[in-house]
Amino acid sequence: MPFVSPLAPEQRPSVGNEVAPESRPALPSERFPLDRLPRVLRPRDLTVLCLFAVLLINNVQTVGAAGGGSLLYWTLGFLCFLIPSALVCAQLYRLFPGEGAVYLWANRAFGNFWDTFLGFFCNWWPGAIGLTVEAEAAVASIQGLNSDWLSLPWEQGVVAILVLLVAQLLCALGQRQLQRILNVVFAAYALMFGLVGLAGLGWLLSGQSLRGDFSAQSWQLGISSLPVLAVVTVALLGMAVPLNMGGEVVDQRRSGRYLLWGTLIIIAGYLFATFGVLAVLSPAELKETAFISILFSHVFGSDLGHIISSCYYIIVFVYFVCATAAYNAMFGRLLFVAGLDRRLPRALAHLNSNGVPFNAMLLQTLINIAFIFVICFVAPVAPNQELALTVFLVVINGASVIWDIAMISLFLCGILLCSRYSRQLRQHWVVPPLLFFLSAVLGIALTGVAIGCTFFAGSPVPAVLNNEDWGFWVLLFVLASLTVGAIYSFLVPEAEDLAALLPPDSQAPLSPIGASPAVQKVSSVAAAPGALAGWSGEGRPLQEGALGQTEPAGWPRPGSVPGPGGWEP
Repeated sequence: MPFVSPLAPEQRPSVGNEVAPESRPALPSERFPLDRLPRVLRPRDLTVLCLFAVLLINNVQTVGAAGGGSLLYWTLGFLCFLIPSALVCAQLYRLFPGEGAVYLWANRAFGNFWDTFLGFFCNWWPGAIGLTVEAEAAVASIQGLNSDWLSLPWEQGVVAILVLLVAQLLCALGQRQLQRILNVVFAAYALMFGLVGLAGLGWLLSGQSLRGDFSAQSWQLGISSLPVLAVVTVALLGMAVPLNMGGEVVDQRRSGRYLLWGTLIIIAGYLFATFGVLAVLSPAELKETAFISILFSHVFGSDLGHIISSCYYIIVFVYFVCATAAYNAMFGRLLFVAGLDRRLPRALAHLNSNGVPFNAMLLQTLINIAFIFVICFVAPVAPNQELALTVFLVVINGASVIWDIAMISLFLCGILLCSRYSRQLRQHWVVPPLLFFLSAVLGIALTGVAIGCTFFAGSPVPAVLNNEDWGFWVLLFVLASLTVGAIYSFLVPEAEDLAALLPPDSQAPLSPIGASPAVQKVSSVAAAPGALAGWSGEGRPLQEGALGQTEPAGWPRPGSVPGPGGWEP
């Protein structure tokens, strides 16, 4: 179903109150006919993708180490970061829906250079590196079955690379086929996630006492609490990631529902699972790598607990393989839209026979294989055997800082665009404007805390890097990455140059929802309502599409790439 503006024509501002159309021309990716991307994602699918990005059992162990106070830290994170993230995404998606949404919003809010630097690079680079995190988590789940397995770095590297390759094969499937697999696997993972909380509940109902640290000191808030709050913030990153596929949803009017359901499930899941581990495990046991096995053994006995924990680790292994594929698919869409805009090689805009940007996802897989090769095959050769872990931690923490910067830019997009188009949004705010802007400010503040704590909270490997050296190397990685991103953003074509790549008569800029009929342009995802049969909303002839659909002449079908003279097979 095509997207219809929530503002009816009679509700739009009169000519006397109309705003001028955008001065910047539309990007080629905004004019890409989205029926060339199979529109198969429903709100439930977007919810699952969101949970793949945010709901991770490893975060329960990390945050739970703070004791009973971790429940308070989770609550603060939900109120000051998770919910603001969801509100900003929901509001911006009402203004500008489309593929690679964060990139599109940055273009509308900041214009040239910053759209590529903040909207594309700072969102894509951490996500691309994130594939390695998911692959390494799959390795850790195998080690949970037997601590003697995969003890050598090269063994871990081989398995991690295999995980990346299997995930790449999954990404070659059509998005609907991949989504069915993701939905089933996540259902099994959610069952295990809930079982952790139920184990804690059963522990208390059997007459056992709480074993976690629920002392008054663990609930006290102060400067020393900021590092834990920063960890919570980083754990909750990713609400906007499914909107990278915003042009592939069946009904864009309902797609924002995933933000509501995703938020509720994340809140319930983290609080319930954290309660479970705190009820059953002592602080020392919670620090163990196999803390899940210990938990199930305490609650169900050694024999049954061993069987349940084995099932848990098998399911979690499959889950992280699929999570690698999900990350690859979602962040690959940013490469896809950058390829459409000629800001990256045009081959990245190639769609395979299943209608997915295979080349873009393959590039991400190769980048992560190279990264794993360095940390698992090159770094262990050094005399310092801890170098591999140190390199991994520096890169991952540096990437989280860059993602935090992207989140700050997302909150700023919300403030700028919703202020600019406040009249068009009248009666169509997801929450009252004052609450919306307050939420965005809270999100910026907490994200700033996360950035500061990454540098100054101390080294996670003090035996290898002291606190000063830790901050130096993380800062070096961040600055090096941002420098590369800035140079790239400076060199790519600007929107005015890209407009020349559009088919004839399609270079008019897009206006947001609510512009008056005098300035309202066709949506980036559907022809204008009431357009004559056989013609687009802007007077362009349409050609017959694959399923009886139509699209502007000159746009690609799956299996085609943009050539020097237009789109070529």
